[in-house]
Amino acid sequence: MISKLTNIIIPAYQLNYNIERNKNIIQASLSRNIKLPFSCRSGVCGTCKAKVLKGKVNKNNKVNHVLTESEKNDNIILTCQAEAISDLLELEMLSPISKQLDNEKPKEMISEILSIKQVTTKIKDIKISVSKRFTFIPNKLSYIEIIIPGSDIKEKYYILYKDKNNNHINCGHINILVDKRKNINLNKYLEKTLAIGEIITIKGPYLDNNFPSFPDKPTLFLSKNINIIKTLNIINELLASGFEYPIMLISHFDKKKDILLMEEMHKLQFLYKNFSYKITLFNKDPSNTSRFLFGSVAKNINKIFPDLGLHYIYMNGENDFLIEINKKIIELGSKEENIFIDKNN
Repeated sequence: MISKLTNIIIPAYQLNYNIERNKNIIQASLSRNIKLPFSCRSGVCGTCKAKVLKGKVNKNNKVNHVLTESEKNDNIILTCQAEAISDLLELEMLSPISKQLDNEKPKEMISEILSIKQVTTKIKDIKISVSKRFTFIPNKLSYIEIIIPGSDIKEKYYILYKDKNNNHINCGHINILVDKRKNINLNKYLEKTLAIGEIITIKGPYLDNNFPSFPDKPTLFLSKNINIIKTLNIINELLASGFEYPIMLISHFDKKKDILLMEEMHKLQFLYKNFSYKITLFNKDPSNTSRFLFGSVAKNINKIFPDLGLHYIYMNGENDFLIEINKKIIELGSKEENIFIDKNN
């Protein structure tokens, strides 16, 4: 039986990650490389106390030598004993977060452009330097902002996830993809400064809080163009967590030469038997009629899934894409409670 996942949120430290429900919160968090405050792990010291702001936990703790009745009534728990039982659990840690986590708060820093690779006609893969202060929880949904001097214009750039063993922690660099079609003012600035050796100012890392808690059921991901970065990062994280239900990704690009991260998709399909992907192209390529689907995702999805009543669906893309897809999947039997529309892109 596959363990259900709970989405843990700790707002004060911008922590947002999923844990298994059959482990106590400390143990489950450690399995995701997230170290919350604790000491004895036996319900004696009280270091791991937290207040439940939203959600529910199993309060039948095996051991509790420190919580008063007043604390229990105020939703205070011992995270070394309590197990999450709701889809979402928002916590306020009552003991100081370690300096390690404090160092992971977003910071402004000077970075150098180390390399530039043209991956499509409109998108470049940029490797930039980061200092040892640039460390973050490896939840694969981290992003930075590039700062334009004298401007308050901001744009998210998701840190590119290339290897499940490379969390970019103290490795001296990160990779981002820059799409010249997004944020014209910012990209004009980048066009002037985008050269190897040039210096830019960045702020980060930030953790993206717009991340659903996936139920135990077949899951379909729908994405368009550069939004594949965030979508594929979520899929990486979900698969790494031990999710065993079938996952399919359908990603749309305008032309064959615009396809992003196909090698990463293929690698995931090789590593995980429960993952598969399809690519749709707006422009038909006569030389690849068997490899790709042609036309919009909405026009092709019923060829793959005549009935979506049993699926959970995550979609990420521009508004027109989301509206068209949402209408189509409802026609195919999907229910609103099983649809997550990611507008935070």
